[in-house]
Amino acid sequence: MFVSGPHVSCYVAVSPADGSFLGIRCVKYANLLHAPHLTGVAFAWYGEGQDSAGPYRHFGEAFIVAPSGDGRGMLVAHAACLVGNGEREEPFMRLRFEVSAPPRTVPARMLVTGDRREEWVLVPDGVVRDYQPLLRHIARAGPAVHEYAVRKRDGTPGHGVRCMLSSGSWLGAGRWLDLTYLHLGTYIGGRDDTVRFGAADICARTRFCSLVPWGEIVVRDDHEAGRSLRRVTGAWSEEWRLRHSAVGWYPEPEVSGLTVLG
Repeated sequence: MFVSGPHVSCYVAVSPADGSFLGIRCVKYANLLHAPHLTGVAFAWYGEGQDSAGPYRHFGEAFIVAPSGDGRGMLVAHAACLVGNGEREEPFMRLRFEVSAPPRTVPARMLVTGDRREEWVLVPDGVVRDYQPLLRHIARAGPAVHEYAVRKRDGTPGHGVRCMLSSGSWLGAGRWLDLTYLHLGTYIGGRDDTVRFGAADICARTRFCSLVPWGEIVVRDDHEAGRSLRRVTGAWSEEWRLRHSAVGWYPEPEVSGLTVLG
């Protein structure tokens, strides 16, 4: 049984052709719910599943590029697979999301096209009873993401990884004090506004299940080290040190400038 917890929106991905189950998608909504009039990150998501080819994981982000202000329209998105923890490798995905929902409302369904064709169906209680989640061991991310090793600045024992694509949103996983965690972090706001970061745990097979409200963490590039070191302050006190940059792809032209980090 998969239990996403109360802080992310849980979807099952199914085939538009025959309704067959494709996997789980956990979404941390950003501007799509909280500032739909702004160009920027609509949401970030974590996906996982397993079929005859083996298990897979991926991390993605979707963008508002032509704000309508009412939560409707087409979103530009991309996603990269995670490998190095027993998952199979998948190609980088360039996607489009067709969204139709009342303003500031979590969509009940979303249609995904592009390199992957899926329909996402909301699971309101976040419980998928007929799916067994993958083991919560994510120590590596793979070459298609910017991969950071993380440590607590106060010296708390543990380890973790942060996976980033292009915007400044991230997927975080690891272990602190024998407690496992998996979370999504992103921000609300636009290029001309002060952005506010927040994070939400995905609670399946983890020991953390919490929420960091918007603005209670700050993520900044270290001025001297640049992009190779990022400092997180506020509710968290962390350093993220770059292991390797993403290779093999570039953001789509319409979203290449929608980033808040170096």
